[in-house]
Amino acid sequence: MKRNSLHKLTALSLLVATGILMQIVESFFPIVMVVPGYKIGLANIAGLYALYAWGWKEMTVVTLLRVFIASLATGTLFSVSFILSISGCTLSLIAMTLAKASGKFSIYGTSVAGAACHTAGQVLAICFIYQQFFMGLFLPALTALSVLSGLCIAWLTVQLLRRVRQA
Repeated sequence: MKRNSLHKLTALSLLVATGILMQIVESFFPIVMVVPGYKIGLANIAGLYALYAWGWKEMTVVTLLRVFIASLATGTLFSVSFILSISGCTLSLIAMTLAKASGKFSIYGTSVAGAACHTAGQVLAICFIYQQFFMGLFLPALTALSVLSGLCIAWLTVQLLRRVRQA
């Protein structure tokens, strides 16, 4: 294996591990709010970093591995929680890939698009699973919160990208 591919594999493995750790730790600290189900999504830093450091394929691998392994580690694999997570992350991956590829969005716009689509995917999944369409009433508030989260995640990722490039 070439040195560059080994370096990339190691870096991506560390991103997956860090994302898993952040996802599990964040699940221990629920944010008590008026809107149910809201989380900041710190684990998304790993995927956004992979997108801007390498590309959409690496982001997809990091994000999907993180979701599957974290769900396996917490005993929620193939549960409703997992279905919500995979639904949100699928739409998020598509949105971020398209936003970055368009060249019209900064990392902030890409992150916000991913966060908003993640929220939409989860709300759609919950409405489909439980046939409780009133859950869609939470979509505007959750989307507003996801914009804030997306901006925070982008800012943290920018700081990480700068520091890694300086090292």
